[in-house]
Amino acid sequence: MTFWKRNEPLQIGSQFYAIDVTTGRIDRDKRPFRLSSVFERNPFLRELPAELRANLQEMAQSSSREHRRGTELRGPAGGTAVHILLRGCVAEKTKIGTGTTVRILGAGAVLGCMEVFDEKMAPPTAICLNDTWTISVPMERMRMLAETYPSLMKAIGISVTDRVEATERIYHRNTAKAEQRLAGLLAHLVMHCAVPSSKFDYKVEGPAQSDLAEALSLSTGSIETAMLSLRKKEIVITGYRSYEFPSLRRLLDISEMSFPPESLAGALASF
Repeated sequence: MTFWKRNEPLQIGSQFYAIDVTTGRIDRDKRPFRLSSVFERNPFLRELPAELRANLQEMAQSSSREHRRGTELRGPAGGTAVHILLRGCVAEKTKIGTGTTVRILGAGAVLGCMEVFDEKMAPPTAICLNDTWTISVPMERMRMLAETYPSLMKAIGISVTDRVEATERIYHRNTAKAEQRLAGLLAHLVMHCAVPSSKFDYKVEGPAQSDLAEALSLSTGSIETAMLSLRKKEIVITGYRSYEFPSLRRLLDISEMSFPPESLAGALASF
């Protein structure tokens, strides 16, 4: 499932901006696309036929809602409904034995996609790291829709595959240096969780350094040291739960990581 395609606008917060792939800069002079087009551009929803997308759009009139930072979307307090992320940043925490894995998800992710296939799977806890907008669909209704629409089942399967691929590419780089791993995760979050920045094009807002440490299975001290190195090189500018990037290309370079050719990161790396 492609988050971004060449010659189409990039979602930043609640709007879509035209982007110059030769520079990686957004065009602030052009009027941004409104989020009313989110159903055509959301990476999960656009895999669906127009009829089903219209069905979900109609459902969204009553089931889409804004969630404040700290809201538990799924888990003991949040229930087990499926959430399609339209905007925001969510930490999904899964218990595995005595440990916990953390994955940070953004626009296009589907919370609960794996449980659609596996009724016995315990739902992970999902907590909003910033203001988040989702479409909520009861699990049983999503399973019924998936049985009715093979295209929905395929899109859910693609969503699961994307998670597996991202886990290997972003989170399982155990032989890389902490600085490279952190830069790779931040670049990944730019693709999915970017919010408007008054000074630079790209900003990630929401995850604390402890969230980044949990996601990468590193100590908080290792993340702090890696972040300090990125700050000294002027690759990232940090604030309270915020990270701004003067040059996305420099962030990608220091990550030493390969991104899919069709992604924004992959497009920039080819120039």
